[in-house]
Amino acid sequence: MNPKFKQIQKLFQKLPGVGPRQAARFIIALLDKPESDLQELGAAIYNLRKEIGLCPICFNISDNHACSICHDPKRDQSKILVVEKATDLDSIEKTGLYRGLYHVLGGAINPIDGFAPEALKIRELENRVKTLTSQGSQIELIIATNPNAAGETTSLYLRELFQKKERVVLTRLGRGLASGSNVEYADEITLRHALEFRK
Repeated sequence: MNPKFKQIQKLFQKLPGVGPRQAARFIIALLDKPESDLQELGAAIYNLRKEIGLCPICFNISDNHACSICHDPKRDQSKILVVEKATDLDSIEKTGLYRGLYHVLGGAINPIDGFAPEALKIRELENRVKTLTSQGSQIELIIATNPNAAGETTSLYLRELFQKKERVVLTRLGRGLASGSNVEYADEITLRHALEFRK
């Protein structure tokens, strides 16, 4: 295979979830695009860090200033929903059901992948909660990490960190049986969560 093709393929493989075949498909698809599209894509990638950054408050994707959610005075300032990634935040926003604030951790605790608590935005969350509660406010901290091993580890870590803090109420997103599923085929962990978080 062409050495330049292999070089570009390796660059694409540095992106999360992109293997060699997917990378090759991207390159082949780009080869079919007109030169103007490639230049537009190249310019967008080149200017990525200049034009897109993280909100200094919640670490959501923004234009290097406070994001529109943190900037909105109509949002409920007494609730902070903690998510792993900005894409999780986006999914929750699409429901239109949550009107509080967010905090994006930037991942989950996973020592195998090099994600220790220090690698996440946990210290920033602590400082943010401390500032809000020092003003006399009570804060509901809603933990919305993923229901996998890394997400559960992160959830437990956050619970231990905040459970004894004054004026902090800890909650977790409800979990359990999915709509359309059968109890007979559910695994033990799903059934345990369904019982623990029953209404």
